[in-house]
Amino acid sequence: MFIFVDMLMRFSIFSAMVPLSLWMTSCGEISHGNIPEKTVNFTVRPYSMDNVLLATGGYKYFPYGYMGVVVYHIGDMDEEYVAFEQACPLDWENGCFVEYDKEQDVLTGKTCKGRFSSFTGYGRDKKNSGYALRKYHISYFGTNGEFQVSN
Repeated sequence: MFIFVDMLMRFSIFSAMVPLSLWMTSCGEISHGNIPEKTVNFTVRPYSMDNVLLATGGYKYFPYGYMGVVVYHIGDMDEEYVAFEQACPLDWENGCFVEYDKEQDVLTGKTCKGRFSSFTGYGRDKKNSGYALRKYHISYFGTNGEFQVSN
């Protein structure tokens, strides 16, 4: 009986400690730098006006969002295109925005030099590892490759 109670108490303590230890070692929250959110809702037409987006690695800037939206063609079957806010979460208050750096395949802050993945929008360097670009939702419709970018 004593062994059973001892095992039960150890299990109870262990089951309480596992979630606590997972919580304490989990990654910190990702910040978008408190960039004010603007309504984004526009259509992209890769087979007509926006044909620079047809090739994998193609990108285009659009005048929406807080400082603009960059749409990038990653060419992945699950997620063919991604769209990010251009306002840099590291220094948007001072007008810093990201542009696509084709050589390094990253989005780089124009003045702060923060680097973000062109696939996920997450920070690529130690100084901005807790930051990410705001990612917009993409909805595909029709048979001509058009899609909607929205938040």
